[in-house]
Amino acid sequence: MGNEQYENNVLAIVDAETRSFELIQRQAKMLSASTLVPKDFIGNVANCAIAINVAKRTRLDPLMVAQNLAIIHGRPSWSATALIGMINSCGRYSPLSFVFDDEDAPSSCYAVATDKQSGQELKGEKITLEMAKKEGWSTKNGSKWLTMPGQMLRYRAASFWSRVYASDLSLGFYTQDEVRDFAEPPRNVTPISPITGNKKIEPEPEPEPEPEVIEVIEVATADVLWGDPEPVKEPTKPERKKSLQQLIDESEEG
Repeated sequence: MGNEQYENNVLAIVDAETRSFELIQRQAKMLSASTLVPKDFIGNVANCAIAINVAKRTRLDPLMVAQNLAIIHGRPSWSATALIGMINSCGRYSPLSFVFDDEDAPSSCYAVATDKQSGQELKGEKITLEMAKKEGWSTKNGSKWLTMPGQMLRYRAASFWSRVYASDLSLGFYTQDEVRDFAEPPRNVTPISPITGNKKIEPEPEPEPEPEVIEVIEVATADVLWGDPEPVKEPTKPERKKSLQQLIDESEEG
């Protein structure tokens, strides 16, 4: 009786998971056909199914997740604004506040919030422009750290805070700006020659081809070589044989 009940429970679980998987597939197919989702999800049922799974785990709307979840270097990442919104709307903490060392020309920032249940102040890691320079975040081409340092300090401080106090909300995902900053530049994998080292060997230029000399040979005409051609003789008509009567007539006339 116990084994039969166990098997029934297992079959019920498998059936429920199958139905859930089929439902996610139908939802993902509909979401992938929408033009309101980013290019990483348009026509990609698999990515949409992952976005729906993330939405269920974070209790968010699937469309909201798809619009704020980007695939960068094969890793899903949140937009910083969406991450701040998730923290502020979860109901467990007070809205995030950002503390700068200087409001006009900030060089450091940290995020802080209060746990509503315990009343404890939760202070995040201090992010500085010096840290951004040492980590190589601000030295990349087109880096926003050089043009909008205050905003980037806020985004990075919120991301660091969430991974310490609210990693269940972000699921441990980095923000899109972090993934771009952490990405390593492409490496040169060309093997180094033991003779030349890193020196690039330029190929020797090919010699220019010599101009082709065409020898002109004068050909004498037939008139010069052989003189004037001899006149062509007209063929003579063969003499006709005379009959016996003609010979008799000629002898009588003679």
